[in-house]
Amino acid sequence: MLIKDIIEKYSNILSGTSSSPRLDVEILLCYVLACDRVKLMIDYGQELGAQQFSKFDDLVSKRMDHMPIAYIINRKEFMGLDFYVDERVLIPRPDTELIVEDLVESLANYRGSTNVLDMCTGSGAIILSGASLWKESEDLASGQVNRDINFIGVDISKEALEVARKNRYMLGLEGVKLIESDLFSQLEDYKGGLDIIVSNPPYIENAVMDGLQRDVKDYEPRLALVGGDDGMDFYNRIIEDAYDFLRPGGKLTFESGHDQAQKILKKMEQVGYINAYTKRDIQGFERLVAAYKY
Repeated sequence: MLIKDIIEKYSNILSGTSSSPRLDVEILLCYVLACDRVKLMIDYGQELGAQQFSKFDDLVSKRMDHMPIAYIINRKEFMGLDFYVDERVLIPRPDTELIVEDLVESLANYRGSTNVLDMCTGSGAIILSGASLWKESEDLASGQVNRDINFIGVDISKEALEVARKNRYMLGLEGVKLIESDLFSQLEDYKGGLDIIVSNPPYIENAVMDGLQRDVKDYEPRLALVGGDDGMDFYNRIIEDAYDFLRPGGKLTFESGHDQAQKILKKMEQVGYINAYTKRDIQGFERLVAAYKY
C-alpha cells in the first residue's frame, strides 16, 4: 500500500479509539520509517515495505487497545527535550511545563550553593528538563555552568528511577542525583538544607480513577496517579514534611489538580508557609501552587 492510502485507511480505523487518529497514524509511520513528518509528507506516494507494514500493523493493534502513543514508541517530548517513557512512569504532560518554567525563573534569584529537589520524580521530566534549561541559560550567559546548583530527583519506585536514570544518561545530565525514598524518609542529610522543592505528586481521587480514559487507567502506573479519597494525601504529607527540609525562605512548588489549588493553599497556610501564589494553565485552571517557608 502507498503511504497516503495507509494514512487514510488507518485514520478511519483509529477514529473510534483516538481523538487524533491521523496524527497517531503519522507518528507510528514515522517511528517505523525512522523519519520526521515532513519526510513522511514528501514520501506520501511511496510504497511501504512488507516488513515495515507488518511492524506498523502491530503498533496500530496496540493503539486500538488504547495503549498511549508515547508508550508504543517509548518517547515523549517535554520542554523541547525527548524523554524515554514506558509503563513504569507517567507520561509527561504540557500542564507540568509550568512547574519547570517557574523553577528556572526561581533559580535566577539564588546565589551560591543551591539545592533543588523534585519529589515524586517519575521519568525525571521536571528535574532533568529544569537542569538542562538552567545549564543552557548559564552557557549562554557566561560560557560556563554554575556547579553550585545541585539537582536531586526522588521517587519511591525503583522502576521509575530506572527510567529516570536512562533519561539522565540520554540528556547528558549525570550530575543530577536520583534517590529511592518514600517521600523524605531517606533524605535526612538534606534536612534544613533544601532551597527549592518541586513536586507533581499523585493527586487523583480514588473514586475518579475508574472513570478515567482507558489510555490512563489501563496503562499509567496507579502508584503515580492516586492520591486518596480526596486526592490530598500526598500534598498533605509533603507540605508537612517539606517544612523541616527547606531552609528559611525556601520554596515549595506543586502541580495541582484542576480543582485542588485552594485546598493546597489552605494546608500550606495552616503549616506556616507564606507569600503563596498560583499560576493558571492555558485552560484557566490554577495548575501551579507555590509558597515559601517563613
